Amino acid sequence: MSENEKNSFGSDDFWNLDEYAKKKPIPSQIKQFSKSATESTEIREADNAPQVKSSFSDSKLSKNDNDGTITRFIPPHRDAVYAKKHVLFEYEPQNPLIKSVKICADKADEKLFPDTNLFMRERRALLNRKATEAPHATYYSYSPRYSQMSRAQLSYYLWWRENTRNGIFMKADESYIILYAYELAATGEGEDKQAALDMLCAILKNYTEKDINVVFRMMIRDIICDFCLIHGLSAPLDQLSGVGRILTANAFLPEFFIDLSENNRMLAMDLGLSALSMYDYRKSKFYTPETSELFKKVMNGALSAMIGDENAFNAITSFTNGVYGCVTSERRPFARMINIVNRSIRFEITYYQISNIQSAVTDAMRYSENKLREHMGIKNKLHIMSINPSVKSALDRFFEENYPAMPVIDKRRRSAKIAEEESHDYDRFYDVPKTELSPERAIQIERESWSTTKILTEAFADENEVDTTVLNAPELIIEPISESKQNPDYNIEEKTASATESSSGDGIFDKIQLELGELADFIKLCISPSPTEQRRFASTHSLSLDEISDRINECAVDVFGDILLEDVGGAYGILEDYMDQL
Repeated sequence: MSENEKNSFGSDDFWNLDEYAKKKPIPSQIKQFSKSATESTEIREADNAPQVKSSFSDSKLSKNDNDGTITRFIPPHRDAVYAKKHVLFEYEPQNPLIKSVKICADKADEKLFPDTNLFMRERRALLNRKATEAPHATYYSYSPRYSQMSRAQLSYYLWWRENTRNGIFMKADESYIILYAYELAATGEGEDKQAALDMLCAILKNYTEKDINVVFRMMIRDIICDFCLIHGLSAPLDQLSGVGRILTANAFLPEFFIDLSENNRMLAMDLGLSALSMYDYRKSKFYTPETSELFKKVMNGALSAMIGDENAFNAITSFTNGVYGCVTSERRPFARMINIVNRSIRFEITYYQISNIQSAVTDAMRYSENKLREHMGIKNKLHIMSINPSVKSALDRFFEENYPAMPVIDKRRRSAKIAEEESHDYDRFYDVPKTELSPERAIQIERESWSTTKILTEAFADENEVDTTVLNAPELIIEPISESKQNPDYNIEEKTASATESSSGDGIFDKIQLELGELADFIKLCISPSPTEQRRFASTHSLSLDEISDRINECAVDVFGDILLEDVGGAYGILEDYMDQL
């Protein structure tokens, strides 16, 4: 601003902006640090470093020694939350997938549900209030409270709760159900925790997706999980049978419901098999109403043997070591119960993640089914990618002791029995009576057949077109039959057997190729099995090796009553019985 402009405004400096402009430092004012000054500074980290409230001064963190060395103390970093952590309760669940559970808080005397909370005061007042019959009153709230309800809504809630406690599950809005779940979750000292858990399970089981939204059902599922973890209870799998996949779908801790402890192992298989293993034995083509009980008993027993063996279980969980394996997660209990739960209390759960052991358990389940098929006398096997030696050893011991492989001779008897059972009623009309071989009887039967042929020919042919060759045909067959009399070494039984044997083996590949087309070319790759070539063939036809072998074996059973291919370790080969017939 010029001097004239300043004078024109008098002594008013309103328009003078010099003091607000950023001033450039004078080079001589910049402090220069020498190399010697840098070397004479010592930095130490000390637990007893003095605390500084103001960030503008570090005089309390510095100390000048007599030799001119400046010692600076840097206090170690500590997270304020973890610095105040107190473990209220710690235990190891029976479920081997969960290593430990800790309930932590900021203070040692914290309570999960403070007594002074409005919800808890209202809960105590209404917990044992008697109810009278009341009409249904609509109520909706995403975070329901007693104080939100009108007189009509509160009356119906008490009436509905009374019937629910007696096992009568009446029509109710979602908010009523959630409010009752909150009330049960807040069960404290002196109350029956097992009864509260039973009621939570009954609500989840009886109010399906048709009654309440799936989101609210997941809320109740999470409340059950948190309630059990808080009080050290096992997963109530026997009470949740039939609930379905909602137990593990989008759950914070699906491992809780897949309880592999000895008491819950079979129920865990039924409830969480789809989460634990990528292969479900219940979808096997050999799983039928007749074999279902055997499958369940054997497969659950195999899983128990695998989990119960320390080396096998450590081998499976070794896949989970590291950042993405055995992890420790923190979670606030009853996260949906806003303004009810003390927010300083939290879980610290160390567990094995299911997603990281699925592959190992899947291969173990497929291997177990192969051993079961051997016990049942079934040649067809599932393809196994890899299986840990410790797991394989544990499963082999289980099957050798309880379900050994069927002997070869029993397999043949079983196949003959199945073929006999599969016979139809009309087959008896084609049965030939068992008699001794007699050339004279054979000649008589043939002559009778030609007599019948003559009658039919004369009946349907014109009088001028009768074939005299057909009428005189019986004499043509006498000569080969008489060979048995002229030649003593001629054996009709051996000739018939050899003819039957040769005819049964001829054309197996042609018949299968007639049914399956170019897919039958896979058989040629099984003569000298090559995993690479077989996988390339399967990839070309957009099928897996198991699917191709199943189709060929099913077709072979229809053609000659037995399977043709078997798993020889990473590839499929032809059974030795039929190798020379292709």
